[in-house]
Amino acid sequence: MEGRKKLVLLNVTTSGAQVIFIGLVYFLLYRYLLSRLGVEILGVWSVVLSTSSLANLANFGVADSVIRFVALYKAENDETKIKQLIFTATIFLTLLFILIAAIIYPCAHLILTAVLPARYIKDGLAILPYSLICLIINAVNGVYASVLDGMQRNYIRNMVFSLSSILLLIGTYVLVPHYHLLGVAFAQVAQSAFTLLTCLTLIIFRLQFNPLKWAWNKAIFKQIFSYGMKFQFISLATMVNDPIIKILLGKFGGMAFTGYYEMANRLLSQARGVIVSATQSLVPVLVNVTKTDVPVFYRKIFSNVLFFSLTMVCLVVPAGRLISLYWIGRYEPVFYFTLILLAFSTFINLLISPSYFYYVAKANLNVLIRTHVLLCVLNVSAGFVMGHFWGGYGVVCAWFFAVITSSFYLLLYFNKDHALGFRSVIKSTDVYFFFILISIVLLNISLVKANFKIIDPIALLVIMAITGYYFVRYKVAEIRGV
Repeated sequence: MEGRKKLVLLNVTTSGAQVIFIGLVYFLLYRYLLSRLGVEILGVWSVVLSTSSLANLANFGVADSVIRFVALYKAENDETKIKQLIFTATIFLTLLFILIAAIIYPCAHLILTAVLPARYIKDGLAILPYSLICLIINAVNGVYASVLDGMQRNYIRNMVFSLSSILLLIGTYVLVPHYHLLGVAFAQVAQSAFTLLTCLTLIIFRLQFNPLKWAWNKAIFKQIFSYGMKFQFISLATMVNDPIIKILLGKFGGMAFTGYYEMANRLLSQARGVIVSATQSLVPVLVNVTKTDVPVFYRKIFSNVLFFSLTMVCLVVPAGRLISLYWIGRYEPVFYFTLILLAFSTFINLLISPSYFYYVAKANLNVLIRTHVLLCVLNVSAGFVMGHFWGGYGVVCAWFFAVITSSFYLLLYFNKDHALGFRSVIKSTDVYFFFILISIVLLNISLVKANFKIIDPIALLVIMAITGYYFVRYKVAEIRGV
């Protein structure tokens, strides 16, 4: 038991380190691309990547299935099945995504004409082939990364992905001066190839896995396909949201707005990742939690997620204008507005992660499907309507509304399913902590005419002092107890 706690703590710690490190790398990357290419070309890059990533909707949830079944086979000490699982999933996804890329490429001009302004079509067509190559490589590597996750070796994957981000940054710095936007595409292909080869090598040595030895298992394929089909609906609704919001932003807000959204979203995605990863690492524990034990266990996890999510939001928002200054080179209202709405919607969305992964652990995916479908429908419908009337600002507000609504749906469903009330879940000390930090953040936002170079650092110092005290006083013992 003690060894498992240490492993979970190691996974959580390295996930946090990865988030900070990759966040720094992308800060430097985006700052460089802004200065060399401009925000509109950055927006083109973002839209092309998002458009090609729509192909991930056809992966049938195989990578997600691999995590669960590796964990099950590992508990049974059956390495033969793990090797068969890896081979079967790899062959299936490789052939599938090669076929998808072969279908997309001939239709590239028609697709990009629908999502990019006419003057950027040539740039989009130039990088699309490399985006499709990355798509294939990343789909295959998703299997190998999932194997590491299923074996609870997240810390290894975190180190590999951190190293790959360095390669992306160096490659971009070297190639962009010579190849312009194509240089970024070349660097991404190199990053994807490095990650694939490294993860594969680790699995070969760790499991004595031979990727050239035929090990297709029909029964395993049926298992992962059956489980994955439900996950496919979740993936469908999840994966489609990012491309759709960027396409809507490109249509109603322009490429510059899309570029600023991409930067804000990237920043928050990195911060969100550490909390999601930490919660996800508890899935093997949640598998064995009985329904009668859920209230006590859930209360502990929810309290910790609330603390870290709130801390993340209350540090990012007051730092927003300073980030804009040093990242973009000036205070950019569009970036700051987008960052605020995304931060608060991310906070609410993170609160559902304990219930979300509980249902994943128990293979109860129907409620998750409904949640994601609700999010997708609201994103598309509200985004189109509000974007039509209020441009890019309307699209971002629609996303905020969609995330809040769907998140509360799952929270209420879980509480009802386990006869829990919000008062029984949220501790009184967490409530006080919440109102104190939110009050500081809202006051900081309201001081729009003040000198943010002075006000924002003061707000950040106050928030860090309060958070540090609360963490030591209340949270350290709780985290050890989980």
